[in-house]
Amino acid sequence: MSLISRLLESRAGLAQPSRWLLDAWGGGATPSGATVTHETALRHPAVYRAVSLISATVGSLPLKIYRRLPNDGKIAEPAHRLYPLLHDSPNGEQTSMDFREALQSDLCLYGNAFAQIVRDRQQRITALYPLQARRMQISRDKDLRLVYSYQTDAARHEFVADPLHPPILHLRSFSADGVVGRSPIEVARDAVAGAIAADTYGQTFFGNGAAPGGVLQGPRGGRLTEQAHQRLRSSWDAAHKGAARAHRVALLEDGWTWNPISVGNRDSQWIEARQLGVLDIARLFGLPPWTLYEMEHAATYNSVEQQAIDFAREISGWLRRWESQLDKTLLSARSTRTHFSKFVIEGMLRGDIQTRYQAYATGRQWGWLSINDVRKLEDMNPIGDAGNDYMQPLNMQAAGAPDDPVDAISDEQSARLLALATGEPN
Repeated sequence: MSLISRLLESRAGLAQPSRWLLDAWGGGATPSGATVTHETALRHPAVYRAVSLISATVGSLPLKIYRRLPNDGKIAEPAHRLYPLLHDSPNGEQTSMDFREALQSDLCLYGNAFAQIVRDRQQRITALYPLQARRMQISRDKDLRLVYSYQTDAARHEFVADPLHPPILHLRSFSADGVVGRSPIEVARDAVAGAIAADTYGQTFFGNGAAPGGVLQGPRGGRLTEQAHQRLRSSWDAAHKGAARAHRVALLEDGWTWNPISVGNRDSQWIEARQLGVLDIARLFGLPPWTLYEMEHAATYNSVEQQAIDFAREISGWLRRWESQLDKTLLSARSTRTHFSKFVIEGMLRGDIQTRYQAYATGRQWGWLSINDVRKLEDMNPIGDAGNDYMQPLNMQAAGAPDDPVDAISDEQSARLLALATGEPN
């Protein structure tokens, strides 16, 4: 086989269904014994918190279309056709937050998120509808074009990729082939299973309550019939099994003793195991542990402001994936030269009021912030053209600039001022 043939064959197999698709129909067992699917993973509180937090954040941030200005400037352009779809409502059923939250949750769980692009007869985009990642399969046709096959309850729909007018918006997370994203749940299945197993152990422990493990020992030589054995087990469970009956005093029949053989919860490090499970899930989704309410490591942060900056830094990777894919898919090659999409994240980076006002004062004093710039950052209306003026320190000027002619005086003027000051005639 020639080198070119091998390359073409490899490319044709880039987007074959990965295990994230097969996982939707059953998942896989792990060394811990837990079977992990995307749905069972989402039942773990830390996974649910991580996915819902990232999704709600991406959904709630304003998303705008900007027009490029000279010297790397930009200005929001509400008149652009895509602006209301991305900023307000992508379709007649959802708000922009609903739409982005749904896609981001699929992106976190499956590593891929999809939306159908609806166009009019002039190929202008009129709506975006989310498609469930678990129902989508990606392959290539004989011309090596991507084919998106979507299975509904009633039928199967195929969308063939078109560079000029893409039918599908495809967001992907980390990808080995650049086409199909890797599911975090699939990649770290064993770590998620360990967290689930620790929770399951705790539920079983509290379900068994006062009987974490031990032996009921009868008198020497005594032997129970099958009926007596069942009666003793039933009466013991009825009196002591369950969290509500934990630590009740045991009343044993003549000659019987209770010998506990269980290991305490703290001794078996169950609590530590649960904490490590939360930390693993925080690492999996790239979140600071405190966002999942794992506060043992929160003391390493200097302030709430620094925590917010930390969180914004981690979220920015997801935002950049959205922005680049929206520009590539929804804007034409010509439009990307003049317009681009961007999330507004300044609100996430705000410090406390004293820190903000000190920063504004510095920017105003040194000339890179106007009154209207400050008011905009504080979500306030401008005060008119006078608010657009920038201040400049009087004791500073550009290097090599000539002296200010207002400050320069002639020798004659200098002598006259000296005479007036001393009272001597000129």
